[in-house]
Amino acid sequence: MDGLQPGDNIDLRGCTITESFWSRLRAAVHDGERPRFGLVRFNEATFEGDTDFDDAQFDDADFRNATFEGGPSFVAPHFTGDAQFQSAVFGGTVNFEGGQYDGTMFFERVKFSKSVTFSDLSFKLGTWFNDAQFDGDLMAFNCNLYGGLWLTDCRITGQTCFMDCEFGPSTFSGTRFEGVTSFARATFKGGCNLEKTQIRPDSIFGPIVCEGPINLTDARITAPTVMEVSAAAIHLCDATLQESVTIRARYASIDLTRVRLFYPCTVSTDHAPSERGDESRLPSLASVEVLANQSMWQWMHDPVNASIASLEGVDSSFLLLVDVSLLCCEFSGAHHLDQIRLEGYWILGGPPLRDRWRGILPFSPARRQVVEEERKWRALRSGEDDDRTGWGQPPERGQDVPGLPTLAAVYRQLRKAREDAKDEPGAADFYYGEMEMRRHGRSWKTTERWLLQGYWLLSGYGLRASRALGWLALAMMTTILLMMGFGLPQSSPKQEATGTVPPGGGKVTFEIDRGEPKNPARDRFTTKRFDKALTVTLNSVVFRSSGQDLTTAGGYIEMASRFSEPVLLGLAALAIRGRVKR
Repeated sequence: MDGLQPGDNIDLRGCTITESFWSRLRAAVHDGERPRFGLVRFNEATFEGDTDFDDAQFDDADFRNATFEGGPSFVAPHFTGDAQFQSAVFGGTVNFEGGQYDGTMFFERVKFSKSVTFSDLSFKLGTWFNDAQFDGDLMAFNCNLYGGLWLTDCRITGQTCFMDCEFGPSTFSGTRFEGVTSFARATFKGGCNLEKTQIRPDSIFGPIVCEGPINLTDARITAPTVMEVSAAAIHLCDATLQESVTIRARYASIDLTRVRLFYPCTVSTDHAPSERGDESRLPSLASVEVLANQSMWQWMHDPVNASIASLEGVDSSFLLLVDVSLLCCEFSGAHHLDQIRLEGYWILGGPPLRDRWRGILPFSPARRQVVEEERKWRALRSGEDDDRTGWGQPPERGQDVPGLPTLAAVYRQLRKAREDAKDEPGAADFYYGEMEMRRHGRSWKTTERWLLQGYWLLSGYGLRASRALGWLALAMMTTILLMMGFGLPQSSPKQEATGTVPPGGGKVTFEIDRGEPKNPARDRFTTKRFDKALTVTLNSVVFRSSGQDLTTAGGYIEMASRFSEPVLLGLAALAIRGRVKR
């Protein structure tokens, strides 16, 4: 002891270290401010009683396979190098408070028999807890783990709390959180991996801010909770939600592929500002308005909105989506899609806004809601590598695109869901999509294709009043022109009376007849003839006879008009009714 100097290396491998001996050792290397050790080796050493490492400085520390029979205290230590605690056993309560950790911390296969607390400290490099066992609580308050945290394949039987902590890229994969788990005001500068974890979360899980994705793939959540998350993405693929879960997300694209729901689940955008930590690196508006003050246009372009990426394999009867974007959501493969509930603001994709040319005529697709699978199908069908068609990039090679019967079924189920919610105008777009998939799913050799083609062309499946009224106006103008040119006679036929007078006088019998209407030879397009043609056409729209004298051609023209124009008028009325029906 007398020969030791501050900063000397110490090798006590396999030794039993009592409290009194440790006190003498600290005093021997004290430099007047703090005990200062060089390289210390405590491999397989045993520390009796409560050991005080407060204010000590270590260049490198090796505690592998060490046993702490009491509760060691690490208050304001300074580790300038690595600290290795692999396979160490802590028999008492452990406290890491304050201090500076410049190296990597290794706690692999460590066993904490009682609670362990980390508070007000900073780990500059990575911290590893792989395959560790916590028989008590794991508490962390106001810690900065810049190098990231690896808490993988661990078992924590007590409570877990990470409050006001800031993490680098971190992973908790394979860990079982058997006690109540809380990540209150936690911030992740990278991603957060909770894959294959078992979590019993607190009633409020968060708020959490994560600059990267939060990966909950194949995770199991065993308690009802409200998750408040601001992240780039949330992956819940193959996760199991054994209780009712409410996800209030900001910015995130949420992947619900094959998530297993046993109780109702709500996914919504959290618009109300709250204490969430640092969101400066996430996309944001200059000021985030409350939803009540936003128009639909503002809402659509607000980056705060959460979005749904996929519902494949999800039992949608348990799912409620509120104020979320469905622009890139894939619905095919969802179960009970006709029972999904959509509330608040929600929006799907749409057809291209730009006009395209078909032959010599410009063509603009009808404004409607389009699911992502149809967009991919149309982009693939166009065969363009760029975005000239307006339907976006085609799917990557090998990516599955559902067939038209599947897309028709998706639209049919979404339509039923909106109809059950008494949203007839909202169901109209899904009916349009269903009919589009049916039309394109039939070949030109079938009668049904021609019927659907005509239904689409004349009135947009009974949903486009402007199209039906346009055709009606065109039909009426055509009827008027034909009537003026061929249907109205040159002049109204006059009645003629013919009879025979008996030679000796007496009773005379007359036969009154009218001449055949004569086709016009000149002056066909006059104001007077236009007025008569207009009268005939307007009466034809409502199944009435005008009573005008017509030529033979005019009679056939009137019959055709009385058949076609009321149909177009009815289609227009049907389309208007579909948009205003409650």
